[in-house]
Amino acid sequence: MRSEQQEKLLHFLEDVDEQISYRPVHAAVNEELRAHVEDKAEVYMEYGVEEGEAYDKAIRDMGDASVIGLKMNEAHHLRTAKPLLASLLALICLGVAGNFVGRGFSIEEIFYNGYFLWGFLVLILVARYGYPFLLKYTGKILTLLAVAGVLFAASRTVTRYTGSFFPSIANFHPYSPSVIFGILQVAVPASVVLLYRRRRQGYRSLLLIAGVQLLLVALVAYCLFWGYADVAFLTFLCSCLGAELYMIGKKYLNVDKKKGFGTAIACFLILVLVWAGCQGQRFCQTLELFVNPGAQAEDPWQDGYNNVLIRELLGRAKGFGEVSLSEEELVRYRTAQWYYEDGPGVWKGDGIHETLEDYAKYRMQYQYSDGPGLWDILPQHYHNNYRIAWWILRYGWIPGILFTLFLCAAYGLLFVTAFRIRNRLGRMVALAGSLAMWMQFLFYLLGNFGCQFGMFGNLPFVSEGFASVTGSALMAGLILSAYRFDTVVTEKE
Repeated sequence: MRSEQQEKLLHFLEDVDEQISYRPVHAAVNEELRAHVEDKAEVYMEYGVEEGEAYDKAIRDMGDASVIGLKMNEAHHLRTAKPLLASLLALICLGVAGNFVGRGFSIEEIFYNGYFLWGFLVLILVARYGYPFLLKYTGKILTLLAVAGVLFAASRTVTRYTGSFFPSIANFHPYSPSVIFGILQVAVPASVVLLYRRRRQGYRSLLLIAGVQLLLVALVAYCLFWGYADVAFLTFLCSCLGAELYMIGKKYLNVDKKKGFGTAIACFLILVLVWAGCQGQRFCQTLELFVNPGAQAEDPWQDGYNNVLIRELLGRAKGFGEVSLSEEELVRYRTAQWYYEDGPGVWKGDGIHETLEDYAKYRMQYQYSDGPGLWDILPQHYHNNYRIAWWILRYGWIPGILFTLFLCAAYGLLFVTAFRIRNRLGRMVALAGSLAMWMQFLFYLLGNFGCQFGMFGNLPFVSEGFASVTGSALMAGLILSAYRFDTVVTEKE
């Protein structure tokens, strides 16, 4: 091509680029248009048209550069999942409002809720840059997760054999159980990207992911944090399994559909059995807590008692309005006398108070003069563990069901957004993230009806806590980011 035609083509491409808002795709669009022009010019030259005139005709045949640019912008533009973003912001506001309702409005409470602002910032940053970053640095992210796991195990080793603890950094302890939960959360999208990129390896790709999951089981087992990691680990396993089954069903993986389903499910069941077997008796206790919490209600500080109490209170809830409790009943619920004195419970001491009477005096000495209220008798780990149950007890079953349906719709928008993504890899990342957040919601919902499994789960974006809000922001931000870059990031990237 002569320099004169090169200059004309360059001007043409510049005019196209002016209409495309996302600059990183300019090079790819220019390459595509340049190839079209060269193909057309070659056709003209085959019919005897000179090179200069052939390129002029080819450029002219392409049409108006601005119009082409507008069409290209429609096909290569950034998108915002506005309904999902609005629902996530509503959930954050719900979490803040719930804290104010529980603890009152004050300057201290405003600062205490600062982690919600942090979560919002993480959400926006990850939504803007997260998906391309994940695709570009998947290997490094997995390496960092492995390093974090090794350091975590090392810190537990030092603690176990020397009795000394690693120093905290900004009130963050490297041996905290929240580290395990964070590692498992970030491992969900990273594992899905790894699986997708190994999809042509067939069954070996499924075995590779199972190996990664087995290493995580070993890490949790070595660090002796069963209970703290139960919900997180099952969330990780189920999210990855859901992504694997979807990929097999859509024939993204180079495997036979029936054999692929069987392999994925078999690996999942083996990992669950290994996970359960490593825990031994503690796993049986976890199941007992879920099915028959009364067997683990030996004192009012145990999760078993919390489950029994929440079932008792929900059984007294009305269709509309606050549950009706007399002042005497409120006192007996607050002091656990309703269960250990009036009910089937047998008081065995709580480790401090030998008799139920001592415990009752201890509980009432911190009571306001106007007597206990509904908020005072709820299970005492974290009040926001029971946002749904509290809503039912405060406003009635009908408002409680509507509130639960709102939460289902808010988290359901995660799946709606995921399935609107056309890029296969982006859809898989978003689907895995949606499954992870939905599993957290499911465990939380079960706990609110007295069916707690392991440590109490988090309600994404609503449960308080730095680790909880940050993890939710990371997962939801990746879903928003995958949708945002759906039309401008290719699978090979």
